[in-house]
Amino acid sequence: MNFANKRIKKLSKSDIILNKIKKYAYLETISIVGSFLFIGYLFNPQDICFIHTQISYALILLAILTLFHGFENGLVAIGMLSGAMWFFYPEFPYTDFLVLLLMTMIFSEFHYYWTKKIKELEVEANYKTTKLNELSKAFYTLKISHDQLEKNYVVKPMSIRSAIEDILQKDATLGKTKTDENISKFYKNFLELLEKSFNVNSGLIIHKNLGHEEEELSAENSTITYSALCEEYSKEEISASYLFNRALHFKQPVYISDKAGEPTLESKEDSKFLVAIPFSLGNHVASVLLIDRMPFMAFNKENLTSIAILLEYLSTSITQTYTPDDFYKISTVTDESFLYEYNRLRYIYDKYSVNSSMMVLKIESELQTMKVHEKITKMLRSLDIVTLTQYNDFHYIILLFPLSDKSSALGFLKRLQYNIKYEKDKEFEVMHFGLHQIELMNKYIEDNYDT
Repeated sequence: MNFANKRIKKLSKSDIILNKIKKYAYLETISIVGSFLFIGYLFNPQDICFIHTQISYALILLAILTLFHGFENGLVAIGMLSGAMWFFYPEFPYTDFLVLLLMTMIFSEFHYYWTKKIKELEVEANYKTTKLNELSKAFYTLKISHDQLEKNYVVKPMSIRSAIEDILQKDATLGKTKTDENISKFYKNFLELLEKSFNVNSGLIIHKNLGHEEEELSAENSTITYSALCEEYSKEEISASYLFNRALHFKQPVYISDKAGEPTLESKEDSKFLVAIPFSLGNHVASVLLIDRMPFMAFNKENLTSIAILLEYLSTSITQTYTPDDFYKISTVTDESFLYEYNRLRYIYDKYSVNSSMMVLKIESELQTMKVHEKITKMLRSLDIVTLTQYNDFHYIILLFPLSDKSSALGFLKRLQYNIKYEKDKEFEVMHFGLHQIELMNKYIEDNYDT
């Protein structure tokens, strides 16, 4: 509903008078015609309607009433005049009556088309005004969104994807040697990243020690890693924290919020921390990120969601354990690292609705497949991965673009076709799939269109 059009317009005195006249149109017609006949009776009882004068005053009267009020009021006026003609004239003047009646009908037609045109113009004007208001609001909203995007670009230029790349580059050797000390270094780098990219001034991560994966997170089997500016807390203080216990119980991010459910910094009486974000491994919580201090402008759902996604993605890199309960299979694909990455991204998609894209190249020639695959491996970005598979007489190159939409895959495809030297090597079939379309992609690889 457009409340902007519900405002009451202040009427002028002339508008108020016109509205009252239109409201009592029939009374006004009867009064004016009655006064006309009374004056005619006083001046000339034999020609009460002034039809035998040089100027037809009755015709002027009918023109005014009919053009202003319409056909119905014209009929009322002509009825009163015809009654006076019947009673006050020795012989009823049929000719004059028919002339007056004909002119009344003509005047009513003018009134009809005139008022119809006015109403059409009013409707058109109201419609255009409404659309102008809607477009103005849409433009203003778009401008606010653009300003917000520009602000985010200036304040936080690092995306989730680039943040993951940064962490993986720093800890490229972590997967080779897993120790409690290395894991603490991993989380230390992660907290530094949060400080740079999301303005997390103070935070800590309490995480399980190796060998306690099937136990509940507790003070006895955990280690605490602090950010550079975070004050130290005892494990007993952390265990007694309200947010920490709720995160352990519900296995979901918990934060201080207002009545509307939005993050707020107004009150911290019931908790030592602002946010508690758990990472679950199977049926147990493996680690919990606790944020102690964070600027007001950065403390919002968008940043907290991004931090939660980063924690999920990067924590699984330490464990190298399949997070989802149901492990998704890709037809004929045996590359464990590729399957692991897909399942990790599928888990993030199911939990946070953050999509990634997949692209499948279908090639008949084995030699062409090897040439295209070699070119792809040289062009891949740090997070993008590729694998090869074969089914019947076709070879398939499957590419996975983590945390990227279809446009990224299309951009990569254009760059690939541009860099392939020979035209015959550019001839292959391409299909794009989302993470949730794994069954459809399996049917495509198996060339199964019947199920």
